[in-house]
Amino acid sequence: MIYYIIRRLALMTVVLLIVITITFLLTTIAPSDPAAQWAGTRPTPEQLETARKELGLDKPVYLRYLLYIKNMAKGEFGTSIRTRQPVIRDLLGYFPATFELVTLAILFSLIIGIPLGILSAVRRESTLDHLGRLFSLSGVGIPIFWLGMMLQLLAYVTLKTFPIQGRIASEISFSHPVVIRTGLFLLDTLIQGNWAAFKSAFVHMILPATTMSFAALAFVTRMARSSMIEVLREDYIRTSRAFGVSENLIRYKYALKNAMVPTVTVVGLTYGTLLGGSVLVESIFDWPGIGRYVWLSILHNDFPAIMGVTIIFALTYLIINLMVDLFYALIDPRVRYTGK
Repeated sequence: MIYYIIRRLALMTVVLLIVITITFLLTTIAPSDPAAQWAGTRPTPEQLETARKELGLDKPVYLRYLLYIKNMAKGEFGTSIRTRQPVIRDLLGYFPATFELVTLAILFSLIIGIPLGILSAVRRESTLDHLGRLFSLSGVGIPIFWLGMMLQLLAYVTLKTFPIQGRIASEISFSHPVVIRTGLFLLDTLIQGNWAAFKSAFVHMILPATTMSFAALAFVTRMARSSMIEVLREDYIRTSRAFGVSENLIRYKYALKNAMVPTVTVVGLTYGTLLGGSVLVESIFDWPGIGRYVWLSILHNDFPAIMGVTIIFALTYLIINLMVDLFYALIDPRVRYTGK
């Protein structure tokens, strides 16, 4: 197990280095001039030259690349052209909001998708199965931005039940201020015992998390259904039935455990997809997360911020997938990580 973890960490380092190299090259060949953005409107040639020196653009490309790698190793991503703040400070401020939203969306998709997929597999060709399959196809086919706007129209304009922007109600933030410890509002309010703020933060997350989880929910449902159907066709299942083992015991103890292994894989893959989808969702719901931050950075050609977000997304995706791989051993005893 230890050898496997070390090997995966080494592979993660190589992947991160490739991501850093690609993003650096893309920003280098981009037609926009960061110095012009940094110098402000209608800069003079002297101001442009000063900006190029401040940003290090006067150095050769290979030297800039080596300096960037060195700064990456120290956790420095440069200075944002748009906010004029260190990128790492911006990332630490915005990333927790996105991480919390994506995690809640994943939980929604697992809590609903796995039972729906399992029941669809157990009751094949039933009304529930047909509805589950229709839902899965809808989740893949409906554009996320359209779904978000429709939920806003339904839940806020028509039903007037859920807020459509921000992380917490402004009146709650004044009357019950949140003490920021982790940046995760649900966790911070629980630690603080601030139940009014917890309720407000959770209610504000429902619409964006539901929008973000819809496609993931459809994917999890399809994977759980297909995995369960495949496991129920295995020889040991037929043998258990021949020996008179109850159907519920076969389905929900033996088959379910083995069907979860492929489904867990979906979690790691889906996490990266949802991180990418956060750009649209956070823009629709005015969510102060890293997705909206990178969207504004793209609009302003803020290359240091774009590179920083790309690397953080890649690192998060790699860590989540490593955790998923290690979780295999807990849910499937047949999986062993050895040094062979």
